[in-house]
Amino acid sequence: MPELTEGPRGLAALCEAARPAHWIKNLFVAAPLLFSQRFTEGTCWWLGALAVAAFCLLSSGTYLINDVCDRRRDRAHPDKCHRPVASGRLSAPAAGAAGVVLLAGGLAVAAVAALLTPAGLWVGAAGAPLGGWGVVVWAACYAALSLIYSLWLRSRPIADVILVALGFVLRAMAGAAAIAVPISPWLVVCTFTLCLFIALTKRRAEADDLGGQAGAAVRRTHIVYSRGNLDMMLAVSASMAMLTYALYCLAPATVARFGSAHLIWTLPIVVYGLFRFNLISRSCGGDPVRVLLRDKAMWLVIVVYVTLTALVVAFGSRVRVGLLLDAGGAS
Repeated sequence: MPELTEGPRGLAALCEAARPAHWIKNLFVAAPLLFSQRFTEGTCWWLGALAVAAFCLLSSGTYLINDVCDRRRDRAHPDKCHRPVASGRLSAPAAGAAGVVLLAGGLAVAAVAALLTPAGLWVGAAGAPLGGWGVVVWAACYAALSLIYSLWLRSRPIADVILVALGFVLRAMAGAAAIAVPISPWLVVCTFTLCLFIALTKRRAEADDLGGQAGAAVRRTHIVYSRGNLDMMLAVSASMAMLTYALYCLAPATVARFGSAHLIWTLPIVVYGLFRFNLISRSCGGDPVRVLLRDKAMWLVIVVYVTLTALVVAFGSRVRVGLLLDAGGAS
């Protein structure tokens, strides 16, 4: 099998293996900006953008290293066999070296974000004892966790989906550290349960598409995972995601921060989005990126949710808004 790693074809294979389409997942890094009440501050926008860029490099680096580790199993998968490393269009040494460079580059960009953080942004801010350097710490934790996943725990049932979900939690924590806002426990819980649900939908789709020995050949966890226990875990994780989000909206700390409990009006959008994702993901191999690329309704859900949340955060505490929403909810 040929190994092309030089020239335009090699560069194209490297870019494909870096999976730039998956950078959309790093929008989780920017999520704290929406809830921080700082989304009108230009400084926070460019610091958040640097943090997102850092995680784009870090995630691409981990994708390359993961493809090197999984190249033999990927060759048994009907879709993954076409990946540059598995197909031989990109050699394993070249992919591994590029992965290390991208990881180092991601940490360097995170360090730049830390150095450029104005001291006045975080001095005295609760939950930011490391100042701007918190983004570097969480970025390094993400890189370490991703390597542990690729080299060891991706073949361990349950631990594999937990580590995937924790990777998104670390994204959100880095985003909060980049703009020097407190890392809310609710941020951790809501992000974890949501992303656990997303990770399980991918395992469930793989069980449907492959199943049995074919699934085990691609991912050893499918020796243990069955459609029945995956459906059970999906139901539990979806319930936890909706419940924890509702509790976050009504928590005293949330009400005190936003001046009202009106964030609860976004709950129906969250419920619809979760159910819609579960329905559509089966036809997209459980890949959230494919779901977003193919389903315009999911984009509409995201736009409506972000817009409504921003309005509640910015104006929900105003008396007239409170009277309108309270009257609308009165029995």
